[in-house]
Order: sequence, then structure tokens, then C-alpha cells
Amino acid sequence: MITGEIRNKIDKIWTDMWAGGITNPLTVIEQLTYLMFIRSLDEKELEMERVEALSGEEMPKIFPQDKAGQDMRWSKFKTKDSRAIYDIVGSKVFPFIKAMNGKNTSAFSRYMQDAMFLISTPQVLQKIITGLDELYEHDIKDLDMQGDVYEYMLGKLSTAGQNGQFRTPKQIRDMMVRLLDPTPEDKICDIITAKTIQFNYPILMAS
Repeated sequence: MITGEIRNKIDKIWTDMWAGGITNPLTVIEQLTYLMFIRSLDEKELEMERVEALSGEEMPKIFPQDKAGQDMRWSKFKTKDSRAIYDIVGSKVFPFIKAMNGKNTSAFSRYMQDAMFLISTPQVLQKIITGLDELYEHDIKDLDMQGDVYEYMLGKLSTAGQNGQFRTPKQIRDMMVRLLDPTPEDKICDIITAKTIQFNYPILMAS
């Protein structure tokens, strides 16, 4: 069961992604799913290493055994500098999981071939990774709550639609500001509903 503290931590991750320019709730869930999958690969590898150490029997490996391959593991890169994390995840881990095609992993990897890394900055990625790691290591550790986490995220998707909280994509906001070129003397009317004018995106909210 998702408690208030767990909900707050998921909400914080969600807000960090929105602040970083990922405003479509479907894209938020997609990017979080990719990162959760990346973490689960390392968890599976750690489990096989424990079995190997106990049994003495060599187990199949997911990640290449050289330094570059090991650097792609969640447990190895999560504490690095934000720029290093961003480079590893964007230029190494994503191409790696897209090329896996299900080998030695769950069937989910077959659907990763079209995965796109859309997180905009190293700082945002580091916040998301720190938030997910805190959630998994402290709040739901040893608990079978993966399904509950997904259900809560899907519930947020439904709520966002009902409450009109699909936020304007950053590139659209930037374009509107450039077109209007407002000055400190200008007054901006904050239209409550997008239905008032013919426009395909929610209205830019004045701040």
C-alpha cells in the first residue's frame, strides 16, 4: 500500500521532471519506467553475483565485465557527478539497453529498442536518480510494491487530465515569450481556460 510518505517522494520526482521541461505525464511515466528498468538490471546482476559467490558456479552476466560495461550499472554511476551520470546514461546506458533485445533479461527489454532519452539536464537526471534510489532503498526495500508504485503513477496521469494539469511544453512557452517579447511594463492576462481561444496547447500561465 502506498503511504503518504511514499506518495510525497513520487510526487517530488514527478515535480522535478516537470520543472525540467518534461510536461507530458505520459512522457514522465515513460522516462521513469526506463530508469526503473535500468536500476532493475543492476539489481538482477547483483543477485546473480551473490548466487555466484555462494555456489561457486559461474552465472550469466548482463553487463560487460570491462570497466566501461561496469560503469553502466546503476550502483556504480548513481553517486558520480551529475555531468558524468548524464553522459553515462544518455550516451552509454540507453544505447546498451536498446541493443539488448531481451537477451538475459526480462521481456520488457524487447520494447526498449525505441527508447529515447528525453531528460534535459544533468541536474534533473541526478535529482530523479537520487529520488528513485531513496524510494527503493528506504521506503519499499524488500517490499513487493512495484505494482503499487505504477498504479499510483497511472492514477496521477488520470488526475492530471481531469484537473487540466497537462502543462505547456517548455519549447512552446519559450516560443510564446519570444513572440510576445513582454516588458516589465506590460500586463499579462492569465486566461483560466484554454477553451476561451483557439489554441491546441494549454495557456501559458503567468508567473
